[in-house]
Amino acid sequence: MLTQIYVKDFILLDHVNLTLEDHMSAFTGETGAGKSLLMDAIGILKGDRISASMVKDGKDKAIIEGAFLVPSHHAVRSLLDEAGYTLEDDLLIVTREFSKEGKSVARINQRTTTIAFLKEVMAALVDLHSQHDTQYLLNPKYHLSLLDRFLQQDALREDVRDTYRVFKKCDDELSQLLHADYSEDDLEFLTFQLNEIDEAMLKGNELDELEEELRHMMGYEKVSAGLHAAIQLLDEEEGGLPIIYEAAHQLSGLHYDETLDTYAQKLNDAYYVMQDLTEEIKEYAQSLEFDEEHFHELQNRISYIHKIFRKYGGSYDAVCEKRDELDRTIDGILHRQDAITKLEKARQKAYAAYEAQAKQLHTLRVAKAKELEELVVTQLRDLELPNARFHVSIETFAGNATGMDKVEFLISMNAGERLKSLSATASGGELSRFMLGMKTVFTRLQGIETVIFDEIDTGVSGNVAFAIGKKMQELAKDVQVFCVTHLAPVAACADHHYVVEKLQENDHVKTQIHVLDEQERIIQLASISSASQSVSAHAMAKELLEKARRD
Repeated sequence: MLTQIYVKDFILLDHVNLTLEDHMSAFTGETGAGKSLLMDAIGILKGDRISASMVKDGKDKAIIEGAFLVPSHHAVRSLLDEAGYTLEDDLLIVTREFSKEGKSVARINQRTTTIAFLKEVMAALVDLHSQHDTQYLLNPKYHLSLLDRFLQQDALREDVRDTYRVFKKCDDELSQLLHADYSEDDLEFLTFQLNEIDEAMLKGNELDELEEELRHMMGYEKVSAGLHAAIQLLDEEEGGLPIIYEAAHQLSGLHYDETLDTYAQKLNDAYYVMQDLTEEIKEYAQSLEFDEEHFHELQNRISYIHKIFRKYGGSYDAVCEKRDELDRTIDGILHRQDAITKLEKARQKAYAAYEAQAKQLHTLRVAKAKELEELVVTQLRDLELPNARFHVSIETFAGNATGMDKVEFLISMNAGERLKSLSATASGGELSRFMLGMKTVFTRLQGIETVIFDEIDTGVSGNVAFAIGKKMQELAKDVQVFCVTHLAPVAACADHHYVVEKLQENDHVKTQIHVLDEQERIIQLASISSASQSVSAHAMAKELLEKARRD
């Protein structure tokens, strides 16, 4: 649930910092006061698009931040864990900041994130619905997924998906083989390719080893020259060894000082060490040889391997994969009828497995569709649509990864009216009530924590308005509900009531939001329902509030 929201310099909102409660909260205010601004701000936290015009005039940037309490058992926690987010005290902090220049940043728990990830997380927590936000219900392509959400048979649907993939693979391979039109020339060319790969006799790390050896041989001249230069510096007449020997000889003849004897001995020792080292270097230099023929063989082999790689995939693994593919294709051509027979049997077996799973899923869907129909009709009755009928149409077809069912929701709002597609039936007010009924059914299944209704009660009044408010109140027993409304019967059903006011200060306008106490609620409800603050208006408002709490 959304526990706190902070908004700064967003359109008409200078500075708002609200602590929000569980259950149902209503937001009311005069027309033009900006009742929907807070809902728009929450929409931006959900990942809605922003523009520079949303920054309050005269300000450089806007900030919107929300704190969401996410239960430890909620499914979105695994998504956050995978992305490396840790929630302290189960709190998720979502921030969006954007400037007049069009720059924007999104953060989750103070860490920059992508809008795509933000949308994925927030879609699992907040459902924001307005009167026109009906696309997913109106579009039949979403109806199967809605029915399956109600069905709650994820393991069986996964089995259907898996068995279909096996069948589809067999079907595609069989189709490819049946429609393959290979000539003798094709077979000859494929065989040539296979032989070319086999004759290359490639090994896994061969190219790396050969290129390393080639690099080593290419350094032969430089190594040889360096060795001979070192030997000359050590062993020539004017080189290091004769000089060390002569220095030791000069000092060894001076017996007047024991220190000089020590130096002479050390020089003498150094001479013999250097002499041994020089001999080792000479032996190593003599052992070096450059095999020009082997050098050219290395170059040719490396060039040949690169040629094979270029022709057959670019790497050793790709060449091996191509070789196996060629082998299978050639074998399929040479033994085409055997391969067809084998694939037909495999396809038949795979389809039988898929069909069994799909039929089981179909049976469960049909049974659950009846239950869904009854639940939705019950909701519509509560929402003052006594003649409404709802039907889940299920037609079977050859099948795909979702099963063998085509699903569409059909509805009739009036007595004697035939069932039609949703998009062709309901008016705006009726469709909003239908959406509310559907959300009452599906919200618990989705794991949604917060549901927002932005003026979905437009075009209704009286008992219908009160029924809408009570339905929201019922939904708020399980989830946090926010509603923006202009109707007193809806607002009276809320556990918490906020008023949105537009104030003129000097040369600018600003909107402020604050929660009402009991007496202020009566005043506000009276104002909404009768535009009066008379004793009778207050009495009617108080009666409406008591009725909403009682019924």
